[in-house]
Amino acid sequence: MTIDIIKQTFKLAKAARETHEDEISEAYKFTRPNRDIWRNRESHTDRTKIYDSTAPDSVQNLVSTILNLLIPQNQQWATLSVREDVKEEVASDIKRLLDKANRTVFKTIRDSNFYIAASESLTDAIISGCGAIGMYETETEIEFIGIPTYQLYFLDDYKGELDTVFRQHQCTAQFLFENYKKLPDNIKELAMKSPQAQINVTESCMRFTGDKDYTYTVMVGNDMDVIFQKKMATQMFVVFRFGRTIGEVWGESPVRMALPYIRTINECQMLMLQAASYASLGAWQVNSETAVNFANVKLKAGDVVTVDQPLTPIPFAGNFAITDATIQDHRQQIRRMMFNDVILPPENSASMTATEIQIRQQEFYRRLGTYGLRLEQEFLRPVIANIVKRLQLKGAVPEFVTDNTAFEIVVNSAVKRGIALSEITRDMQILQVITQLGSEATMNVDLTKLARKILRDGDMSPEVLRSESEIEDMKEQMQQQQALQQVAQQFINQNQNQNNQTQN
Repeated sequence: MTIDIIKQTFKLAKAARETHEDEISEAYKFTRPNRDIWRNRESHTDRTKIYDSTAPDSVQNLVSTILNLLIPQNQQWATLSVREDVKEEVASDIKRLLDKANRTVFKTIRDSNFYIAASESLTDAIISGCGAIGMYETETEIEFIGIPTYQLYFLDDYKGELDTVFRQHQCTAQFLFENYKKLPDNIKELAMKSPQAQINVTESCMRFTGDKDYTYTVMVGNDMDVIFQKKMATQMFVVFRFGRTIGEVWGESPVRMALPYIRTINECQMLMLQAASYASLGAWQVNSETAVNFANVKLKAGDVVTVDQPLTPIPFAGNFAITDATIQDHRQQIRRMMFNDVILPPENSASMTATEIQIRQQEFYRRLGTYGLRLEQEFLRPVIANIVKRLQLKGAVPEFVTDNTAFEIVVNSAVKRGIALSEITRDMQILQVITQLGSEATMNVDLTKLARKILRDGDMSPEVLRSESEIEDMKEQMQQQQALQQVAQQFINQNQNQNNQTQN
């Protein structure tokens, strides 16, 4: 019964992808042909459609920028944090345990190949609209694997969450024999005779009706024979979309939206190459009554050709200046749709000032805003939640951190920081205007709260920030010290007065 449900669901997932396959395949052929959606292990990479490098370069630039801004390797870009409404009720010991849990989570990420898998899946998301990471556990670590689009099928639920995922790929008979016990006899025999033979493998991870846990299943062959199945508290695959059209399962991508321009620019570049070949080599005609077939004559520099009439160049009526103008215009359009116009310096400028960099970053944050929020919601939060749950089952992090009523995952990406820094700049400009109105006007602003907002939103490391209770204790100590100093000063003054009176 279970396998029948899996097969039926797999057909639905295939149908959901089928409507987009032609466009996705074309997007890959103009950018990354080696990751084409119809590619398999035996097929060859076809790069014959690429005549212009604007789109491939723009993909790489956008991937690098998102990696640096969304999940920088040198920063803790997400934290397990106490909810604001219960923060004052949580003891300091709990906060210290949270800090330790955060360090454990990011040590797991840094010690793994997460960033490599993330770059591969982001590349797929920018080209096809969807990316996926597989999270396979070993005895000592979590191994992250970028799932190529051509292996990926999925469905979403009524909330738009991607909870049903299939991966169809190939493994060697030797790998299957060494990792799975419940194998058909023909595969066991093949593993002994031809260990490198490729076997079709289908993996699924989905929830069945009434289950809270996911069911992870591994099947082999065209008949999808089950060789492994287990219950999981978390999803095996994290699938995310760069953008989304309401009512569609598969996502949208910058490359697919820019396809009309990419198509045209590659066609124009092909025409330019043809024009360049005619301009350099020329095309010739001759009117001759001899029996020489001039189509077979190959002229080289310095050759002497004996004909009864001279060779005449063929004039061309085309205006290739128009083609060049079209290429330049389409390059700008592609760079704009791929956000490259704000993340790279202008072509006629080798450098940018600090002010220009800041303005360009703010513009990048503004334009990437909705896409960045979707990547946080469908990619970063599920990855962190998945890791936390797995570490919790191993006893590496405390159980209470998954209590959603008291704790939450806070993603502190550079997109969110950029928005926060813009707000800080605005607040400081307003404060500067208010201070010019005098001290009474400044009293309307709580400078202590403003300072804490700047420190929090300005990405100051939480490890070095004092809590509000610590600040109150420091204020009391300072008041006590001031009181003691006043008493000491009064005592000194009294002694001096007594000495002066005695001398008099």
